Amino acid sequence: MKKNTMYLSITLVFLLIATIVFAGCTSTDSETATTPVAITTVAAAVPPATQQALKTLNVGYLPNNGGTLIFVAKEQGFFADQGLNVELSSFTNSADGTNAIIAKKIDVGGFGLAPLIFISKGVNETIIGGQMGEGAAVFTTADKVSQFKDLQSFKGKTVATVRAASGDIHFRGVLQDAGLDLKKDLTIQELASPAAVVEALKSGKVDAGVLWTPYTETAPNQGLVLLWYTDQYYPKHPCCRIAVLTEELNANRDTFVSYEKALIRAYKFTKSNPDETLTAVAKYVQINQTDLSNAINSPHFYISPDPNTRAIEKTYGLMKSIGYINTTVNIDDHVDSTVYKQALDELIQQNPNDSVYQQLLADYQTQN
Repeated sequence: MKKNTMYLSITLVFLLIATIVFAGCTSTDSETATTPVAITTVAAAVPPATQQALKTLNVGYLPNNGGTLIFVAKEQGFFADQGLNVELSSFTNSADGTNAIIAKKIDVGGFGLAPLIFISKGVNETIIGGQMGEGAAVFTTADKVSQFKDLQSFKGKTVATVRAASGDIHFRGVLQDAGLDLKKDLTIQELASPAAVVEALKSGKVDAGVLWTPYTETAPNQGLVLLWYTDQYYPKHPCCRIAVLTEELNANRDTFVSYEKALIRAYKFTKSNPDETLTAVAKYVQINQTDLSNAINSPHFYISPDPNTRAIEKTYGLMKSIGYINTTVNIDDHVDSTVYKQALDELIQQNPNDSVYQQLLADYQTQN
């Protein structure tokens, strides 16, 4: 009985050793047999670094193709790649969006040139980047188009616009440059949105109206007639600048560098992926894709993540000149182009031969 017990114990020991050796061989020489099970088990128990909690960033936008970089960065996962969980909020106009930043309802947004106005009034915001430029035009109706032979024809007319819009600012600049008195020679009605401007035109309540993209592309479908684009008089003028509360920038600079990196990557993506870009924008801009494509590819519209400090300075001066703002605030104290530059430098370090990034670097050096 004792012998049998001893033999049984020895047999069990040999079986245990064989099992260990066999397991060692399969894990070393034949990983395909065991790896899938191991990966599944580890993934379920310990989430990889890429699945760690992302930092939430609330981003505001206007529902037009001016937000192309935001939409592409969101849809292509560039924000998530940079560790950001971006939640988007739509606004009707730039003033409402900027007020939301000030009230800390959102963290950042690209709202026309409204940040310049608020900064001029003492709000401590900082501009860190750009989104788009140009994209604005003046329209009238077919029955009134013959009344507008030149800029002097705006005397005695009523024009609808949206205050704080880039098109509004540069429209006023064009007329003032032509010698018109903005307070005496015409009536400017400030409405809440470009859609309201379209309705005012169609109803005959105004003689002309200032619109921005993509309304500039859809207006002809509604019987409106183009008079001129603002960039015909102010080439490459800026529009949507990315602004953030200065205190938030100081506290979370790395977050906003990451945000800029996502937008720069989105810009690169748009250069070689027109169809995917259109699909991303179409999710947020509700017009037919033909008009939307025309808006994105218009020669009177451009996309750029560069803050373009020099253009901001020029437009800020224009706003003073037309009486739009009255301030002693130095706009240079509220532009930090180094956030964008750091983001671009980091991407170039990772991709030193990328032609798109190198062109953005050249642009930065001339524009800032």
